[in-house]
Amino acid sequence: MIKTNERGVTLVALVTTIIILLILSTIGITSGKSAIEFSNFNKLKNQLTVLQTKVNELNQQNKTDIGQGIGDEQKSILNNEIVSNIIYKNKTEEKNAIEAGFRLLNGNQIKEQLGLDGYKGKYLINVEYRYVVLCDGLEYNGTTYYMIDQMEDGLYNVKYHNKNDNKGTFEVNAIAEGDKYKIVVSNIQYDGYVSNWQVKYKLSDLSYWNTSDKLEFYIDKPGDYDINVVHGDEISLGTKKLNLNYENEIGNQENLGNNM
Repeated sequence: MIKTNERGVTLVALVTTIIILLILSTIGITSGKSAIEFSNFNKLKNQLTVLQTKVNELNQQNKTDIGQGIGDEQKSILNNEIVSNIIYKNKTEEKNAIEAGFRLLNGNQIKEQLGLDGYKGKYLINVEYRYVVLCDGLEYNGTTYYMIDQMEDGLYNVKYHNKNDNKGTFEVNAIAEGDKYKIVVSNIQYDGYVSNWQVKYKLSDLSYWNTSDKLEFYIDKPGDYDINVVHGDEISLGTKKLNLNYENEIGNQENLGNNM
């Protein structure tokens, strides 16, 4: 009976050990898969950023003769809900022109024509409108990524100059609330897809600009203010003057142009 008990304990220990090893193995496989997926996502983000920079340069040089024309397969990618919501946003009247401006490039063409190495797969590039689309996309954490515009940093997180000088417009108002003002920026009009605008503001006689990441914020000191809506250092919608004094409920605004 002693031998039987010893064998019974040994069998239970063996089964327990096997179960633990299986659990650890599963955890290791899952962690390894997550690491690979994160690495692939970061690689795509870096490549899209570099390729976007190159397309911005070509836009300045008016060099649109790259790649090859697109067919129905590529047009279906442009009509994908994720992609179309970006490239056709506020441009429904230009849809045909935007679609016609896309060119198809594979990794070899990107290397030969754009001088960029290490790219695989196929890309749709529109130099005139500064769009870069990965044809197959990359799935990461339940989302399929096609464009840099979908990434956390938003659109055009690389420097470029708008050759068409289309700065856009916005409205700004101030609402008196006790001894402070609520500043409200609204009706932003810009010929492009930007989801994360910032507001720069300062007293007109000072040189230092404050920054708000929200379109609604508070100012507790009266005076004449310069208000500008921007996207990083790349896009500026111009500066407006806002007069804040506690005798008026609404501050007066005056368009000063791009004076930031």
